Amino acid sequence: MTPAPPSSSALRFLLPSVRDIVFIFLFWSLLAGPLSNRPLADPDIGWHIRTGERILATHALPRTDPFSSTMQGQPWFAWEWLYDILLGILHQACGLNGVVWLCALLAAAIFALLLSQLLKRGTGIPLSVALLLLALAASTIHLYARPHIVSWLLSLLWWVVLERWESWDRRQQGSLPRWILWFFPVSMLLWVNLHGGWLFGIALLGIYAFAAFVESLRAQEALAAIRAAHRAHAMAWAWVASVMATLVNPFGWRLHAHIYRYLSDRYLMNRIDEFRSPDFHGWAQRCFAVILVLALIAFWGSGRKLRLGHLLVVLLAAYSGFYSSRNLPVSSMLLVLIAGPMLWENFAALADKPGAWQWLRRFAARTSGFSDRMGAQEIQLRGHLWPLVSVAFAFAICLQGGWLGSRQLIHAQFDPQKMPVAAVTFLQKEIQGKQPSTEPVFSTDAWGGYLIYRMYPERKVIVDDRHDLYGSGRIRQYMILTQAEPGWQSVLEQWQIRTALLPIGSTLANLLRELPHDWQVAYEDKVAVVFERR
Repeated sequence: MTPAPPSSSALRFLLPSVRDIVFIFLFWSLLAGPLSNRPLADPDIGWHIRTGERILATHALPRTDPFSSTMQGQPWFAWEWLYDILLGILHQACGLNGVVWLCALLAAAIFALLLSQLLKRGTGIPLSVALLLLALAASTIHLYARPHIVSWLLSLLWWVVLERWESWDRRQQGSLPRWILWFFPVSMLLWVNLHGGWLFGIALLGIYAFAAFVESLRAQEALAAIRAAHRAHAMAWAWVASVMATLVNPFGWRLHAHIYRYLSDRYLMNRIDEFRSPDFHGWAQRCFAVILVLALIAFWGSGRKLRLGHLLVVLLAAYSGFYSSRNLPVSSMLLVLIAGPMLWENFAALADKPGAWQWLRRFAARTSGFSDRMGAQEIQLRGHLWPLVSVAFAFAICLQGGWLGSRQLIHAQFDPQKMPVAAVTFLQKEIQGKQPSTEPVFSTDAWGGYLIYRMYPERKVIVDDRHDLYGSGRIRQYMILTQAEPGWQSVLEQWQIRTALLPIGSTLANLLRELPHDWQVAYEDKVAVVFERR
């Protein structure tokens, strides 16, 4: 039996909603629960932290590479500098716990907002929660504490505001709120300095402007055509203002040229894992496939015509997801937002469908009735007190090193089973009474960020995963070396590698073992091996 909606304002403020419960559960799962291994699963976060701390220490943005020996002094675009500063502040205050706290906060807010929008758009609570879980599972492929998670939030917010703009105009609710017009260029001022995903926002706004223009040409009524034309004109100006706002960054138009060169480099795009197409062998990719199938079912079974704007967004989301696995999170969220209301409409219609089985009609009627009653209660619960208390409480614990009294509740760390934690500790210690070497360390590009986090500024890396910095030429040399292709020894000599930290059992590690006169094993464990040139 469903509880009656709360009658007093105090109860509406104090009782947690489904959205609150989802937020709190996901927040603590990422911070100290079963998903706590995800935020730091990508070592790339290491150089972001050190970049932020360097900016805080020098009060200036790095214009040249400070972390590697091979690219030292070469121009470097630290275009995610604003997020890096935030990471630097949190790391100095709370260590890695603060970094994971921020990731958990952003991720929980994103998926709570996703659930809220599903409910507001008419998707029943049971289906909304199911679609939320599918989108969350698809997002785990890239659920890291890196700056890209801000682009998830901003992409979702841009879509929400664009939908509100369009619905406001269709319902003729008076003059459009002025904040909507300013939202896009103002938020772009932040986005362009937080992460390169602002390109997706520009594409979204362009889609809605184009759809409004086409609607103005195809509208049957003169007033509808005029309203659509006005909306298209206003969206076009918002698009131009947002594009101009992207120039307000420390690098100006050179950032755009740099990003274009990076994304148009086919050698890099074909070899960087997160830019490659999903292979659908993992659970995240399979969940994305399920979402696609559900979207097709929704469009096929829906009695209403899909709007041009939604059709173009679906095409953009599907293409982005198939093109690059790093796009699966945003693509999944947009697809469920558009397909969710249609799926629920199709399901609820089964209750009155004459040809359906009786048990199916009964099940659809009862589920729809339960969802309607829960939805009515959910709408009234707007206090969101407990998420705020939870976030503040967790931050207070992070400030205490993760300890609550005598118990450590939060202990964010890089996984020693997947990262060369012990091997780096070995390199940092004194060896036979001598000071640790300051020689640069060669390792995989995937481990480069972790080495920067642990060893900078005492020792530099030879290569890391800032592929836009190194370019296809140097990454091609890196691939020749690590895959033992013809000429690998020439690269070894050219880069003057004297210390190598490699994954145990890797191709290069096995080759160096075959050269005992030139290389000796200085340290070895189940994760990594350290070679030093004799």
